[in-house]
Amino acid sequence: MVLAGISMMSKVRTAVAGNLLSALAMLCGIVATLLFAGVVSVWTIYVSILIGALAGSLLAARVKMIQMPQTVALFNGLGGGASALVGILSIGGEGAFVRFTALLAVAVGMVTLVGSLVAAGKLHRVLPQKPVVWKGHALCTLLFLALTLGFVVAGIFAEGAGLTVCLAGAFVAASLFGLWFSLRVGGADMPVTISLLNSLSGVAGAIAGMAIGDVFLVAVGGIVGASGLLLTQIMCRAMNRSLMSILTGGPVKPTPQTPVKENEQLVVRIMDLEKKIKELEAMVADLEARVKALDGQLNAAPATPVEEAPTAAGVLSKARDVIIVPGYGMALAQAQHQVRQLADKLESRGARVRFAIHPVAGRMPGHMNVLLAEADVDYEKLFEMDAINDDFKNADAVVVIGANDVLNPAARDAVGTPIYGMPVLNVDQAPEVIVCNYDLKPGYAGVENPIYSRKQGVYLELGDAKETLMRLMAGIA
Repeated sequence: MVLAGISMMSKVRTAVAGNLLSALAMLCGIVATLLFAGVVSVWTIYVSILIGALAGSLLAARVKMIQMPQTVALFNGLGGGASALVGILSIGGEGAFVRFTALLAVAVGMVTLVGSLVAAGKLHRVLPQKPVVWKGHALCTLLFLALTLGFVVAGIFAEGAGLTVCLAGAFVAASLFGLWFSLRVGGADMPVTISLLNSLSGVAGAIAGMAIGDVFLVAVGGIVGASGLLLTQIMCRAMNRSLMSILTGGPVKPTPQTPVKENEQLVVRIMDLEKKIKELEAMVADLEARVKALDGQLNAAPATPVEEAPTAAGVLSKARDVIIVPGYGMALAQAQHQVRQLADKLESRGARVRFAIHPVAGRMPGHMNVLLAEADVDYEKLFEMDAINDDFKNADAVVVIGANDVLNPAARDAVGTPIYGMPVLNVDQAPEVIVCNYDLKPGYAGVENPIYSRKQGVYLELGDAKETLMRLMAGIA
């Protein structure tokens, strides 16, 4: 049932039913566990289930769509914490395998719990969203990881008080490792971090299942762990970065080139440029002479009406092929409904409207898809980066809603920056770009966006996205 639910969630029309089927599978798993473990009569289990159900219902009713990334991070953490608790309670079992898996469940579970809490705090702006680096950060991170592994291995051979020491050591060292590594990750890399923590929560569950001999927990934990790891790999590929560079905050290194060939090419280009500069200087001198000669005639000629400068609303009024690029700013402004209204208005005028979705736009995988689905945007209008990137140059207009890093052309040549080498949406190739961002500050990566300073074909509609979109729609003739 779980696998069938996941399969259904990969298709738009069956995604909701697939989610419900997976939830039903979990309920069946709980009932089966109660029956086969012979613990149906333990009344405290039902009190715990009731408390959990009430807490889940409260979250479902109160959590806003904008808060979904931190909620997902919190759920990942709770899964890891539950696995750690199972490991703690099963540590006294017989056999080295039980002790090893129990300690490993505690270690992975605490890394997941602490890391997820930090991720949720960053997403909820309780903690700084920029990378936090303390003195000796990398060394401490490696030290805590080594200590965690050391306590887990030592626990295989320990008994009595020694086993208790290994359990406490693994608990503390893993918690510190989770804190150190998660604080180092910045807001721009949070989608990958959440995906990784999701995988770790499944891995922790599978290991806890091994410790207590629960095949169902091992199977479902393995499914979650594998799917989370695959998603993490997809997200890393979309950013053109390795997982290690994301977790350690290392910049992307450029591909080395042959210096001799590069120097020869530079010399040829410099000589060609010098020749063109001399030609341009001669042309400028000739034009200056002509301007002086015609200056009197121009002053005496009757004034001609000056054409009005083009506006963003005017561009959209004439556009017949429009691409909308949503980003995290749209989520912050909760402007997805206004975005849909803009799309509806353009379509009512005969325009073709599509949405370009970058794989790491927002703060969790699929963040933009979820927000636009909430606003009843047809899922068939959402296009992944690879499917739409070649169409930007042919579009009449592109509307950017609160996006920055995912369309920053500096990613192609800004060597050493966090976004260097990351595939981006080719918004800069569009003839007309309308930017509905709150301000012109760089995104989470801290890299200036050259699109903002482009002289022609860029219209900056700064401020709250709801207000700017309403102004745009009011100005469309």
